[in-house]
Amino acid sequence: MTFPPAASKLELARIRRVPTIMRFTSAISGEVDPAAAVDDIGDRVLNGLGGLPCHFITLFVSSIYQTDWAPLMARLQEKVQPEVLIGCSASGIIGAEQELEWVPAVSAVAANLPGVKLYPFMVNADELERAEAGGFWIDKVGAAPGDQPVFVLFVDPYTCEPRKLLGEINETYRERPVVGGLASGGQGPGEQHLILGGSIVREGAIGVAMTGNITMDTIVSQGCRPIGRPYVVTQAEENLIVKLAGRPAVAALHEALASLSSEDRELAQQGAVFAGLVVDEMRPKFGAGDFLIRNIIGIDPASGALAVGDEVPVGKTLQFHLRDAATSRDELRRLLQQHGHLHQFSPPAGALFFNCLGRGRSLYGVSNHDVRTIRTMRGKFPIGGFFCNGEIGPLGSTNFLHGYTASIGLFRPGQLSAPSSGRTPPGLEPDAS
Repeated sequence: MTFPPAASKLELARIRRVPTIMRFTSAISGEVDPAAAVDDIGDRVLNGLGGLPCHFITLFVSSIYQTDWAPLMARLQEKVQPEVLIGCSASGIIGAEQELEWVPAVSAVAANLPGVKLYPFMVNADELERAEAGGFWIDKVGAAPGDQPVFVLFVDPYTCEPRKLLGEINETYRERPVVGGLASGGQGPGEQHLILGGSIVREGAIGVAMTGNITMDTIVSQGCRPIGRPYVVTQAEENLIVKLAGRPAVAALHEALASLSSEDRELAQQGAVFAGLVVDEMRPKFGAGDFLIRNIIGIDPASGALAVGDEVPVGKTLQFHLRDAATSRDELRRLLQQHGHLHQFSPPAGALFFNCLGRGRSLYGVSNHDVRTIRTMRGKFPIGGFFCNGEIGPLGSTNFLHGYTASIGLFRPGQLSAPSSGRTPPGLEPDAS
């Protein structure tokens, strides 16, 4: 066996010592009694890890349960003894090949992660208000930007400003991916639960950074297709777009709608039209997937201005989009297929899946659509997640808060230890769930 001449003996020894196998397992329980559900999850996780230590477990619990989760988390910790436990409550729970919406359920993804260092962290509402990019976040997270961490993040939507949070993480940890979502199922502050170890947090955000022998690939499927043509924003103030290409913004919208088929016009009348903001203005042309999708939240007929769900700077390129079940289905399949082509020799060991409340049965008319699509297209690896009030994931090198989106983090060993053949190494076999 030969090594590159540039590698020192110390570097070669370090490479040889990095373990190449990680093992994920997932479990879901529909037990009506929350204690029984947590016990069921603990037993399934231990069985799935096959006697290996549990380094990381993320837990998703239905907001339908009316219980005190703190003693149940202590009970789960005692049974599984994870190094890091994080999670949140949600109106819909995802695991294996099931999407259980508005019913009692608990789901978990657990992993043995040799060669990976974990940095759990929490930020409360007051801290976030005072936070700035840079030293605050390095101290809070504990991982240095040079360690190239990947992040999983859960946010309370009523006490935390996720765009500020993501903006500062983006600036501090440039080009490092974040996946996660806003907890769902509550109607106001204090009604969502964030889980960190044995503690239940009712404000702010929690997360974990991972460094070392781990890679997190991301897929963000927004489920929209562009209509009409692109326009340059020529007059705007914060989230109010006054003019597109020198014309009233509403006139540009009407122009885009006039080009539609009668079927697509009906979709638009049902509220399925959105504003797409180009992420990378340097691209020679723009197509599906090049836009950050934002809601159109208001129209001012007098001025012809449009209000959208984000700040829009002058000079930004905008194109209107339509959303429907067929587009959502096709885009998710296309992105999963692309990922399979890129990583055919390094399959995912496990995945976390953050789906919008506006997808699921309300979009497709059937249950379990997206999670089964993921496992059909990329293999039956362990997976779990929840239905979010907003989804977090990167477009290009920047992390955003999304809506109506499927955001997926797919985990595999780091680049030094990625499998070099199509054969699945021990520990990466699909779980039995």
